[in-house]
This record gives sequence, structure tokens and C-alpha cells, in this order.
Amino acid sequence: MSSNTTEILDEIRRQAELSPEEILNEEYNEFMKPYFIERNVEYPEPDYLIEIGGVPTMPKGNLVAVSAKWKNGKTFFCDILTAIFMGSDHFVNCRSLKETGRALFFDTEQSDSDTQRVQKTIDAMSPLSRHDDYRVACLLPAGIGSDSEPSRYDVISYAVSHERPDLVVIDGIADLIYNYNDVIESQDIVNKLAAMANEHKCCIVVVMHQNKSSMDKNMKGHLGTLLYQKCSDVFNVEKHDTVFEVKHSFSRHRNCGDICFKLDDNAVPMDAAIDRQLQLELKVQEDKAKLHEKMAICYEGFSMPLRTSDVLNLIQTKLGVGKTRAYELLNSAKEQGVLSSSDGKHYSLQTL
Repeated sequence: MSSNTTEILDEIRRQAELSPEEILNEEYNEFMKPYFIERNVEYPEPDYLIEIGGVPTMPKGNLVAVSAKWKNGKTFFCDILTAIFMGSDHFVNCRSLKETGRALFFDTEQSDSDTQRVQKTIDAMSPLSRHDDYRVACLLPAGIGSDSEPSRYDVISYAVSHERPDLVVIDGIADLIYNYNDVIESQDIVNKLAAMANEHKCCIVVVMHQNKSSMDKNMKGHLGTLLYQKCSDVFNVEKHDTVFEVKHSFSRHRNCGDICFKLDDNAVPMDAAIDRQLQLELKVQEDKAKLHEKMAICYEGFSMPLRTSDVLNLIQTKLGVGKTRAYELLNSAKEQGVLSSSDGKHYSLQTL
């Protein structure tokens, strides 16, 4: 009798000796085995694709969201991510963590010629030797939903299963469904993409618009809410004059550094960290000058140091603000050196 047959017979005898309750427990433990976390097993850290500011990001097996207002640089940032993964050296604080790998970029809303500009932009930033490692697709001809043949999701799913890329960009996710405010549709597409990322061990980056209000940076609708719940990372892109600033607003792991870029004469992104720093320094100077103008109005006719209470009264009277705002202005003036004090009780207006 073979050892295999002996083992089978031993297992049959063992099973026969089990009580119904023990059998149920064994069935339960076997069913839950893929889901329970084992204490004696070392689970691997996420497999990251790129590094920004010395911090790894873009984890394989996860969804990542990129959000911004309309025409605020979302697509350009996705171009940059793809190029960095391909080994671009255009951004000094960014690098690829993989020497090889593939990427797919799906544009859902632009024409063929506009989508080709996306490809040309990535080409301009990427090493020529890696150009065959990524492909860009225009999904405008494809339909939406299960009643379309093929749907945009079907095209993405087929391409990902065939090419097995490490990085997938979907610009934008809202064009895969009819209504981004529909809970069922939104949940369905997010769950499908999350499952796709997990199954094929790729990082899927999805682009989603923010709400229209200038003060509201949340992604739109139920779809946006679900993305905040499901995505491992969320990046926000904001435009400041000619400079685009990308902030890593949320991460389940570690937040990486910011990326700042501007467009050269050929509309190709280039590092603009220095430009953004100069913008911020200039803004500090402008804010200080404006605050000094306000304090000068309050100190008009007074050359001597004034008591704190007197300064607050003058701010409220001459600038027409309430007590809370007066305290804010006074504190800002002290912090920025617009007002100075030798005893902490009397304040003089400084010259710029």
C-alpha cells in the first residue's frame, strides 16, 4: 500500500472519529483560512513603483486617486507619474523603484489627436529605451455600462489581463459609468477596479474631478466619497499662476513629498520646485506689506508705542472689524514683525 493511500485512509478514520461540532469547526477554519491574519506569518510590505521625496509610493495591488479642479493639471501629473516609473530624470526628488515594468494609460474623454499628445508628453520625459514599455489608449469610441459592446471597463479589463502592467492610469474614472452620484454604479466600478488591482498586482491610478466650489477640495459625488474610502493614496493638484503643485493629501502608509511642475514652451512638464518656493516667498512679502498698510492706518497720528488694548481698539475702529478679527490681525502683525514690543505690553509700528 502506497504512503499516499495510507494517508488518505488515516484521514478518513480521523474524520470518522470527529463529533459533528468538531467537523463544523474544521469546515469553518478551512473556509476562513484565506482571510484570517496569522501571527506567525510575515506579510510582505506593499510593492511600491516610484519614490517621491525619498518616500516610496504607488503601491501595487492598490487604487490611487488624483484629483483637482477642472483644467488644473491632473492629466499632466499622470503623465509625470508614468514617466517617472519609466525612469525619467526630469524631477530631481523622484525616481523609479523598478528597472523594468509596463504601464497602460487610458484616456476616456479626449479625441485620438488629444490622446496622442498625452503619449508625446510621456515620450518627451521618458528614456527612449523605455518607450515600448508603455501604451496609451483612447477610450472615447467605447461605450459605458453593460449594455455597450465593448464597454470602457471591458477594454481596460481585457488589456490589463493581457499585458499584465505594473502601472495603470485611468483618466478619468467617472467616464466608466453613467452617473457618479449613483451609489450602486459608483460602488460597482470602484469594487471592480480594486479587485482588478489586487488580482493582477498592479497600481491603478484613477483621475476624478473635485467639486466646483473653490473652497471644496473633495472629489465629486458618491464616486468621489467611495474613492476616499478605497484608495490607498490621494493626490491633489492645484494651479498657482504657471506652477502646478501636487500634494499627497492622504495615504494609508507614508505621505511623500510634494511635486511642483510647470510647462515648457512645448507644453512638457518640468520641475518647478524653485519657482514655487519663489512664489511662496513673494506671497509672504506681499502679505506682510498689506498687513503693514493696515497697521499704518491704525497708527496714523501715533508715533509712540501703544498698549495692546489701544491697538485692538484702533484696529476695530479704523478697519471696521470685530474683536476676534482684531486679535487675529494683531497676532499676525506681531508674528511677522510688523509690530514690535520691548516689554510685551506696548507695541510700535516697524518700517519695512
